[in-house]
Amino acid sequence: MPKIFLIESLVGKTFKILNGFPAYITIEQKEKPTGLISEQELSMVIDLCSKWGFERIGVSLDKTSEDFDCLSEIFLRNGFEHFSSRVEVYKDLTNLDKGETPFTYATLADQSFSESKFKSLWERCTSGSDNKPTTLTIDQHLMAVKSELGADWEESCHVYYLQHNPIGISIPHLEPGTMDEGRLFYFGLLPEARGQGLSTALHLQSLWALKEMGASYYIGSTHLGNKKMQRVFKKNGCIIRTQTETYYKYFSN
Repeated sequence: MPKIFLIESLVGKTFKILNGFPAYITIEQKEKPTGLISEQELSMVIDLCSKWGFERIGVSLDKTSEDFDCLSEIFLRNGFEHFSSRVEVYKDLTNLDKGETPFTYATLADQSFSESKFKSLWERCTSGSDNKPTTLTIDQHLMAVKSELGADWEESCHVYYLQHNPIGISIPHLEPGTMDEGRLFYFGLLPEARGQGLSTALHLQSLWALKEMGASYYIGSTHLGNKKMQRVFKKNGCIIRTQTETYYKYFSN
């Protein structure tokens, strides 16, 4: 049985799986779970991920869920540590107006830039970000993009330009397992492009890219302390859906 289906058989009633193979998995609490993960099932997941050489397991819990206290206690008892609090937002894209935009963009599939160039830009976008620092390398993040998005992953790797100068990246995609849920695997500005009022317009253009991919709605999130990104969400008409708590368990392989 493929690894992801094995994990699915253990946690699928409570969580959906974000495939970060071979570095990690993240399990995200379903809006309408059909049951609760047991301590035995979680123990089996931990044993499998350790055996497979994963660096970490991540879990995202809905703080407004009636099961939050029970689930958080289960994970904490099994060696998970709280990593961050996040705000999750929603936007209907059905009547999205693109408006005027000063940006152009290219994708990795266009072959106008290399994979190494894209990784370099991504790494620079994370520098000085208001989000908590990632515990993974850019190589590991890109491997996760390839695993989660499959054969057409290069189509989602966007670099945005202003007057032919790169200013930021985003990775729009349809959430695997859905027909029309749009997400941004990553969105960020280069350090030299910050403080110029570009974030809102760039985020809006990324939402338009999602709509062109077939998304009818967008789910986004940012760390609770990232007030700048929360203002961007608000300006682009996103509404707060819930608050989530993220926990990680690390392996020393």
